[in-house]
Amino acid sequence: MPAKQRRLIFELSAKEKENKLRAVLYKAINEASAQNLPFIYKNELCIKPSLFIHKYPNGREVLIEQDSKTFSEKTITVLR
Repeated sequence: MPAKQRRLIFELSAKEKENKLRAVLYKAINEASAQNLPFIYKNELCIKPSLFIHKYPNGREVLIEQDSKTFSEKTITVLR
């Protein structure tokens, strides 16, 4: 039986790329969750480049501002 041939990412269809990347994303989210690290993202509340949403595995969400020089974080508001 021949070995399964691996294709480069640019050779995959859009659906194949989406499935491959989704699997990697979920694995990273699960690993971060196991370490109690937040999922970090932006939405319409992030009106400045320095604002981010941190969503923790326990459901807690906070809007934070990160100082670009010191990388320190300040909680702006607790969302949940």
